[in-house]
This record gives sequence, structure tokens and C-alpha cells, in this order.
Amino acid sequence: MISQRFRIETPLIVLLEIDGLYTTRYAEIGDVVTVKNGPLDGVRMVEVLWQDKTALMFTMELREHAELISEAASGS
Repeated sequence: MISQRFRIETPLIVLLEIDGLYTTRYAEIGDVVTVKNGPLDGVRMVEVLWQDKTALMFTMELREHAELISEAASGS
């Protein structure tokens, strides 16, 4: 699996599950998220690690409003 890290360049919506309910927050400029699953193609949501929490973000927003800062292959 490929682990990609992105630095947020524009505040982006992050969807978090809290006590069984989904709520939205904003990842702020400079925040770093790590994609936990992929790929980042199409218009869908992917799991990311953000502020030590698993969250969901839109692939299109990551591609357009965040900078790829690292990509490393990891063995399974």
C-alpha cells in the first residue's frame, strides 16, 4: 500500500465520526494528512489520518488544494 502525505494549502472539509455520528471539521492551512487508502482518482472519499484521528476527505479536494509532500511504499 502507498502512504501519501499532503500539506493542506486551503482549508478543507474533514468528516469525523464522533460517538457514532459524523461531523465536519476543517483541516487548516499547513495541517498534514496521511492517506490511509486509495487511490486518489475520481470523485470519492478516502480515509486519512488527521490530528491522530481517522477521518474522511474528498479526493478531488486533496488533489487540487493540498501539496503532496511524501510518498513511501510500505510492505504488508
